[in-house]
Amino acid sequence: MKTNKILFLFLFNIIFSFGQNSIIEYKISPNTNSEAFSGLLLSISKSELESNFKLVTLSLIYNQEEMKFYISKTSSIVNDDFDTSLLMTNLQGIYYRKNKSNELYIEIEENRFKENYIIKKKLITDWKLTDEKKMICGYECFKSTCTLKVDYGDNDINTLYPIIVWYCPQIRTSYGPKGYGNLPGMILEVEENFVIYSATKIEIDKSNLIIALPTNKKIITESKMYDLMEEKFSSDLNKCQSDKKKEEINKAKDDKI
Repeated sequence: MKTNKILFLFLFNIIFSFGQNSIIEYKISPNTNSEAFSGLLLSISKSELESNFKLVTLSLIYNQEEMKFYISKTSSIVNDDFDTSLLMTNLQGIYYRKNKSNELYIEIEENRFKENYIIKKKLITDWKLTDEKKMICGYECFKSTCTLKVDYGDNDINTLYPIIVWYCPQIRTSYGPKGYGNLPGMILEVEENFVIYSATKIEIDKSNLIIALPTNKKIITESKMYDLMEEKFSSDLNKCQSDKKKEEINKAKDDKI
């Protein structure tokens, strides 16, 4: 039996490391152990939050060269609090990363601007490995921690928040939810500020979905995106004020008549 198990793990590593794409599905749950979560003023109950998260499935498709992480399923039946719940995840779009790279690309799905963009940013993750372990999806995983930092471009480095991940050395590609990686194995669980991403299923991607980063969209830094958002806000505000002024002038004309 022990020989069969070793053979299975050997074949598993070959299949999941080379050739065909593989796919991991993740679920979302509230990170109630987090201090940030305990200090959060919620407009919805914990049970409602859990129910809303159950309506979402996330997928990580990967091969030896690159990965793609995104929301793959959302229930067609959602309540009014669903969008509020999803905001807690801070999922910005579709995440792409090359193997052994700390450069992350995020394809923005919301049409906030006239032009579609891909955000490029650099994750700084100085992982601290531990011997603590647990089983996820039947695979032995090890705990690692870091304080997440992001280089927004031009060496504008911001310290964000601590994260805890559980990685599986049996799956040798170094990826994870939201582009986390650069560990000696696949990340099967991530604990962030408010939420936890946990793997629920690992399999071969028989559909052969495309992973590659789109080439028809402009790549900008996250800092540049914030500048564009500020410009758009100012433009919308000026337009609103202009429209209000026009209304006042027209009302004044009507009053005179």
